Parts: sequence; structure tokens; C-alpha cells
Amino acid sequence: MDEDTKQKYEEQTEDLYAAIGRFAVEFEHVCYRMRVIIMTILAKEGLSNEQVMQILLSDQTAEPLRAVVASLISETATLSDTDRKIVNKILKEIQDLTKLRNDVIHGTWFIGWASFEDTEFKNAPGIKFKKDKAGVATKTFSWKESDFDELTERAKDLTNLLARLGGCIAGNFKLENNFLLAADGGLSDAKHIYK
Repeated sequence: MDEDTKQKYEEQTEDLYAAIGRFAVEFEHVCYRMRVIIMTILAKEGLSNEQVMQILLSDQTAEPLRAVVASLISETATLSDTDRKIVNKILKEIQDLTKLRNDVIHGTWFIGWASFEDTEFKNAPGIKFKKDKAGVATKTFSWKESDFDELTERAKDLTNLLARLGGCIAGNFKLENNFLLAADGGLSDAKHIYK
């Protein structure tokens, strides 16, 4: 491998690792926002000891947090049909992004695996084994930095949506006055339509 190719190899593989890291960090902000919503609802319902709340939430991962948010909102909030649709769109985006996050974090990536003839190292091949009705199944990936960055942007947008949702819950504001449902039923913000 000549010096230019070696430098390209190092830069491109480093970019891929950094992109995965950015997504992992931003996804945890989604989880943090769900914890804040849960704590807000618990506080409104009379649980004033924040340490107790932290104990209850300390080991919870994305999907259990999403389920608790869904249940607490249903149990404690008076929602219009539009409000319910908004909450459902946000919860669906959490569920979809969590599945992708699990693929990224629990997949096996072969970043930087190359032959001496390779001159580009922008692809991140990966594999993830899963169970299905037929036994074992395999998911394969070939992602680029931009694929991970797209997930990072989705996580940032979702964090913002959850912050707005939490603000509405804390202030008893109607969701339909603070979110926009698109004509096709999707929930829109400045960048995305969540269907």
C-alpha cells in the first residue's frame, strides 16, 4: 500500500468509526429525553424524590423507555384524536430508530478490512445474525458514512420532538397547537415527515 493509499485508508476508516460514534451519542440523547418525559409525568403525579425516579429508570433501554412513555401519557394525559396521532407518530419514530440503532450497535462491522488492491475504503460492510421462523437469518450491510450521518440527523430531530413533547406535558399544552400533522397523516418538523 503506497503512502497516499495508506493515508486515504486511515482517513476513510476513521470517518466511518466517527460516524458510528456520532449516531450512538445522539441516540442516547433520545433515551435521555424519554427519561425526562417520564420523570416529568411522575413528578406531576406526586413522586417528588428524583433519586427514586433515577433508580426506577437507571437500567432502562430505549424500547422499555418508549413503552413507559406511551403508557404514562395514555394514563395521565387528556388527549384529543389529533394529540393521540402526534404521540403515536413520535413513538413510532422511536421504535423505528431503535431497530436501526440495534442493527448498528449489535451488528458486526468490518471497517478497514481491505485487500492490497483496494483503493477506496468508504464502505462499512457488516453482518447481524437474528432468529426467525426458519431458524437463523442474516442481515448484511454495506453502509457509508452518509448512511450513519442520516441516522444521526434522525436522532437529533427526534430528540427535538421529544423535548417539545416534554415541554407540552410539563406545561399542559395541547400537542395539536405545538406540532403539525401533514395532510398525508405524517408528523412534520422542519426537515422530516414521520409517517
